[in-house]
Amino acid sequence: MNDLNANPKRARFVSVTISCLGLFCAADVSAFAGPTGAGGTALETSGASDETGFSWGPREVEHVWNRAGFGIRPGEIDRWVEAGPEALVDYLLAPRPLAEQTIAGPFVYRGPRIDPVEFEQRTIDERRAYRAEIRRVYAAEFARLRAGWVRRMVRGEDPLRDRLTLFWHGVFTSSYETVREPGMIGRQHNVLRRGALGSYEGLLRAMLRDPAMLVYLSNDKNKKGKPNENLAREVMELFSLGEGSGYTELDVQEAARALTGAGVARDRDDVDYRFERKDHDSRMKTILGVEGQHGPDDLATILLAQPACARFIAGSLIEYMEGLPPEPERLERYAGRLRGTGYDIAYFMRTLLLDPAFYRPEVVGARVSSPIDYVVGSAVRFGGGVPPGFLVEAASSLGQNLFRPPNVKGWEEGIAWISTASFMLRGNVAGALLGRIDRRAVREETERMLEDLGHEGMMDEMSAEEMATMSSEQSKRDEMSRLTRLLKDAKYKPSAAIFRWLRAQKPASNAEIVALLSDRLLAIEPPAETLIMLEGRLDSLRKAAGHGGSRFFTSAKVSEPLLRELCHLILSLPEAQLH
Repeated sequence: MNDLNANPKRARFVSVTISCLGLFCAADVSAFAGPTGAGGTALETSGASDETGFSWGPREVEHVWNRAGFGIRPGEIDRWVEAGPEALVDYLLAPRPLAEQTIAGPFVYRGPRIDPVEFEQRTIDERRAYRAEIRRVYAAEFARLRAGWVRRMVRGEDPLRDRLTLFWHGVFTSSYETVREPGMIGRQHNVLRRGALGSYEGLLRAMLRDPAMLVYLSNDKNKKGKPNENLAREVMELFSLGEGSGYTELDVQEAARALTGAGVARDRDDVDYRFERKDHDSRMKTILGVEGQHGPDDLATILLAQPACARFIAGSLIEYMEGLPPEPERLERYAGRLRGTGYDIAYFMRTLLLDPAFYRPEVVGARVSSPIDYVVGSAVRFGGGVPPGFLVEAASSLGQNLFRPPNVKGWEEGIAWISTASFMLRGNVAGALLGRIDRRAVREETERMLEDLGHEGMMDEMSAEEMATMSSEQSKRDEMSRLTRLLKDAKYKPSAAIFRWLRAQKPASNAEIVALLSDRLLAIEPPAETLIMLEGRLDSLRKAAGHGGSRFFTSAKVSEPLLRELCHLILSLPEAQLH
């Protein structure tokens, strides 16, 4: 594990997290420093060099699996330490069966059908019932899509594809709230999934023909003489060049003309791309200095030729994977490679994952976990078996609603994921995954932990705005009650895999138990006082249960409930929000 003294960004995050919780003490942030752990010696980084000039140990293996996937099960770490970084990267990039490249077949509506003429002849109540049934069928299909994707994430059979599909979902953003048809959303997801490790050029061209994208950004209403600039503006600002990259308002207007006529064709079961020539403005246009009778494909070609395009995509990928924007010189080098390989994403990722800079101290364990990272990563570490519907809804409650991003810019990453309310809810979600679903007990336990650390009174120090937000949410619906009902309805039984692994390590003391679990569940070393608090809590639990001696591990029935409580405390720490 890495020392927070050597990692200002990580120390700053812990400080900010504690501040936002109303827990900040007079102690210096340097108090959160911890010794180097299983990660081995300091990295021998050499700037942007892509030579294998870094140490390789358990911490680096976990780092790759956290960033290029959604975590790794404890029993698999040693295998990849021995295999080495190139073998792991080769595995992540290896082709998978075609079945892994799609999440759903074409959606076929199997609900009731009423001819439009007949529909108008129905009573108001009959029309209302018909619409409600359509919504029910669509909602069931939409839920199946989301659960299917999360199930793939947890299984981890194609982790890098899943990770980059999530990245592209945040770049080429569409929302079910606007599109309203699961068939279009599923189709777009399959395009992003198949192309996640292919060519960015292919993805860009596909998105200019994608029905969900065209509907989401109203390009199906973009017609000659009445141009709609939504897609043209976003394709430059968010999909290819980036804001402030030199294009003008006139370029946006001309690009909108190039996209006229690109719409959708609907039938009873599907929506497909249709280019209506009668709606296309075929007159001369000048886009970024290139003159011609441009159409959608021409627009893509013009954008791909801009140096700003490669810089924007390279910078977005690096910042997403590392949690930090790249230095200008390194960005130019990666942008050149991306452009020189025809926007080959697999080549780009191989270079990045074997770059010593990817393993520098300010990157490893320094990115704030998104809700999907947190809930899926927790499920992976606990051995799976968690109902995917629970993970979908838990992530949504924490602020990341798959296929329903907040706006066309997608989700804001980083510290924006953390608030007092979301921090507490994350701890409760972790408790539920561990089978500890008594919310009152979970809250009291968390408050005791914070008091032991000198951070008592957290709830009393919440801002009025945060208290109002939490009260409002509670009056609408009790999120944790709803989530725990999902687990109960699914007859969820928490996996004991992590505890079997712990027993196999044969820890000889409470300190060793705490160290082993902290090392596996956290991306960074907790401060010394936190480890002492956890050891004291475990000691109290064991004594209260009458199992303070060496026979603690002889019975899973005895040890697992106490270890689950310990794991819950660990996952309720500020450090647990990093990966």
